[in-house]
Amino acid sequence: MKRLRDTLIWILLISGVLTLLYFSVQRKTKAEISALKVHIDDIYGENQLISESDVIRIIEKEAGKNLTHTAIRTLNISQLESRLNEDKRIEKADLYFDSDDRLNVLVIQKKPVMRIMENTGVQYYLDNQGFRIPVNLGHSVRVPVVTGLNEAYNADFLSQEKPSKLKEVFEVLVYVSRDEFLSSLIEQVHLDNNEERDIILIPKIGREKIVFGNSDMLEDKFFNLKVFYKDGMNKLGWSRYKTLNLKYSGQVRGVLSNPELAERPFISRKDSLPSF
Repeated sequence: MKRLRDTLIWILLISGVLTLLYFSVQRKTKAEISALKVHIDDIYGENQLISESDVIRIIEKEAGKNLTHTAIRTLNISQLESRLNEDKRIEKADLYFDSDDRLNVLVIQKKPVMRIMENTGVQYYLDNQGFRIPVNLGHSVRVPVVTGLNEAYNADFLSQEKPSKLKEVFEVLVYVSRDEFLSSLIEQVHLDNNEERDIILIPKIGREKIVFGNSDMLEDKFFNLKVFYKDGMNKLGWSRYKTLNLKYSGQVRGVLSNPELAERPFISRKDSLPSF
């Protein structure tokens, strides 16, 4: 009798859950969308690749109608998600309904780390995964501008073994994007026209240009640069140099603004880690 009673109780519980689920589904199929809520992750404060109005325009164009007060059963959520995920500005998009019949749209944007301006006039962003984002899509994002590049974009540039200045610049600027001080310092990257095609960093403050060379020893070069800005600039003055050279191991060589004065190295001390 006890086993029979337990079995009946479980049957009643399961039947109750299934009944509630059935009526809930029926209610949803007859309900209308009460509101459309778009949630976009933040990448650069108010400076975003895609806006709420952009997202609404994309999904309403795909749906072929205004979504407010539209019957839920008439929407293909998977189709709308797929359309958003095709947008080159979006890393991932998810759509779902909440208990108040609101359609929630969650959007994760791609994160640009540079804006390329090729010698041919072609412009585009590169995100932190190396994917290209057209500049003419949506809004402008303030990231370092890269000039002097005579190498066309190739989707496989990160995996190719042949030398690539685009890959070197990408490695440098991904590092910069992960460092709060460096990302607030570097405004532009230029590829010099010399034989080595040196990477030149242009800061937002000061008049100096920073000769970075290639992407070898990234951490050491940026360590030396940060120590120089912490210790050297405060002591020697922000207008003293016209060029800082990071190509020499363990030091920053500064060419003084006065051309009559010789080049003078600044030796970075490993025991003076900058507190940025």
